[in-house]
Amino acid sequence: MKIALPLTLYCLLFCLQIQAQTSGSTEVIPPTSAEYFASAMKYKAIENYTEASRSLAKALAADPQNDQYKKEMAELQYLRNAFYEAIPLYEAIVKTDTENIIYLTRLAEMYSMSQQKMKGVFYANKVLKLNPTDGQTNKILAKTYFDVQYYPKAITQYLLAERVFPMDKEIPHKLANCYAQLGKFADAMQYYDRCIELEPNNTSIMVEAGEMCYDANNFKLANVLFQDAENKGYTPSKSFYDTWALIQVEMKNYNLALTYYGKAKEFAPYDKDINLSIAETYMKKGDYSKSREVLDELLEMNPNDADVIYTKGMTYFKAGNTEKAEQFFNQAFEINPALKSLRTTKSSF
Repeated sequence: MKIALPLTLYCLLFCLQIQAQTSGSTEVIPPTSAEYFASAMKYKAIENYTEASRSLAKALAADPQNDQYKKEMAELQYLRNAFYEAIPLYEAIVKTDTENIIYLTRLAEMYSMSQQKMKGVFYANKVLKLNPTDGQTNKILAKTYFDVQYYPKAITQYLLAERVFPMDKEIPHKLANCYAQLGKFADAMQYYDRCIELEPNNTSIMVEAGEMCYDANNFKLANVLFQDAENKGYTPSKSFYDTWALIQVEMKNYNLALTYYGKAKEFAPYDKDINLSIAETYMKKGDYSKSREVLDELLEMNPNDADVIYTKGMTYFKAGNTEKAEQFFNQAFEINPALKSLRTTKSSF
């Protein structure tokens, strides 16, 4: 006589029987290094460099001596801007692959963005010995030299890059900066003109060029550039109007200078330097009483400001009242004895 089992118990026994029959019959085989590498390349193709590097790390763990994997890993770390990981990988590679322009250039580039900029120059010099003709390579080398302020060498490489990329907007800007740093203002202006030609609405470049013209004592052109920048919507600032006012002072356009100083003052009403500049401009105009009004406002905030007291003395000195001037000069000297050196140069204002 058969005993009927409950349905739930029957099902449980059946499942246990199936499990017993199948247990141990399946074995998980881990991917091979080649399969990890293939996975990494798929991620690389869609620019998912983080996942690509993870897969490639597993490939390298399985096959640590594979040179192809090492080179790909170096490139992946470079592409994901993980330079601290890419640099030692590339340095290991170039010990044997000593004339690989791409790897040496990348080392120059990465080191130039680090605290070890001269090591970037070390690798850039290695690349130069290989006579690179690629425009991008020369542009990277130029930046490497630019970052360490080796401007003549930077110019040479930027000019080579410019031949390949004549429409590149960055190269003429860098060349303008290089020439300006070397005091070659005519050459610098040539490249600022090229920048403006390529980007006619780039007002920041116009202002930068204008500031360079001011440094080069070409005040007329500086004024034109500042005016063009304002006309094309440059976002004004205290510095912008302060510099424009200085340009007007050099051109002896004192009323315009006061206008621009006034605009600068709107950004910083109590700025001591701006207010002193306004007072000095009134002095240049010969309006000494107006100059004193500005200075008295400053003295209300700080009655013991030696610079302001000395400048007030200058308003009397310029007006021919030397006795009154000396009273203020001596008061300023008591507060700040270092100002005594100005006694012989009072007329510099």
